[in-house]
Amino acid sequence: HFKAFNDRHGHQGGDEALRTVAQVIASHIRRPADLAARYGGEEFAVVLPNTDAKGAWVIAEHIREGVQHLPRVAGDAQPITVSIGLSTWQKHSHISLEDLLLKADQALYQAKHSGRNRIVD
Repeated sequence: HFKAFNDRHGHQGGDEALRTVAQVIASHIRRPADLAARYGGEEFAVVLPNTDAKGAWVIAEHIREGVQHLPRVAGDAQPITVSIGLSTWQKHSHISLEDLLLKADQALYQAKHSGRNRIVD
């Protein structure tokens, strides 16, 4: 749906929307080791060291709600929303970084295809 947003508001409007979403994400990750970065065209990756699945879910929900409550773009009836795919890694697990990212990507795909504006782990 981001492509449709870009079609309605142009690339400048899309870039502004991405910056606004990035600000919401940054406002919910506060510890020095937490990291958020743009990961592809319209995707962000958030790394939360020493955070269990429940804690990651809580932060993801705060981000989802924060984005959902952003003011609507002038002339647009649709709110900006995010779909979030979660994946967690435990110290003693033997999952590679590639598999961790693949799991998050699969969860994101499921979130997008089950209605958007949701979190899937």
